[in-house]
Amino acid sequence: MTEAIDSAIPLDATESVEWTGRPRITTILPAVVAGVLLAGFGIAVSVSGETLLFLAVVPFALAIPVWQYIALQGVQYVVTDEALYVKRGVLTRSVTQANLETVQNSAFEQDITGSIFGYGTVTFELAGGDDLSFRAIEDPRAIRALVDRATSNDDGISGGDWGQSAIPGDLSQWQEIREEIRAIRSSLDR
Repeated sequence: MTEAIDSAIPLDATESVEWTGRPRITTILPAVVAGVLLAGFGIAVSVSGETLLFLAVVPFALAIPVWQYIALQGVQYVVTDEALYVKRGVLTRSVTQANLETVQNSAFEQDITGSIFGYGTVTFELAGGDDLSFRAIEDPRAIRALVDRATSNDDGISGGDWGQSAIPGDLSQWQEIREEIRAIRSSLDR
């Protein structure tokens, strides 16, 4: 996914962007429904002659989904070959950065609507710090696999297609070691 990276994200000149994204726009649907219901209430009340209530309720009802949309557009997630970034905010911005070396574990979750529509949340457990989450993103399993490949944390669940183990040696070597240990134990038991 190619998307302009916000200037608040402090990318190093040597970093290569692997993925960038934002939360799905459909996550503001509850705010849209609440705004429509509140506006409907304001219009119904204005029919009964309460113009002041209409003037107070309807702009507020319209502001709810607009505010949610602006807040959603203020979030950007970036994965590079060196770090993870979460940028939040439109007028004031905050950027959280985590080097890939600090990622110890990852998980993704999808609620029922996320499973149906293909979005979810990926959470990265960081060494010496809080967790970092990419919320309501498209294809969370693929993003988790991307980060797991970069950090060599492939557990077989994230969907990574490479199967190299971080454990040295092969099965026959480990079986030989086991037999040697058994021989040592039996000689000590005598």
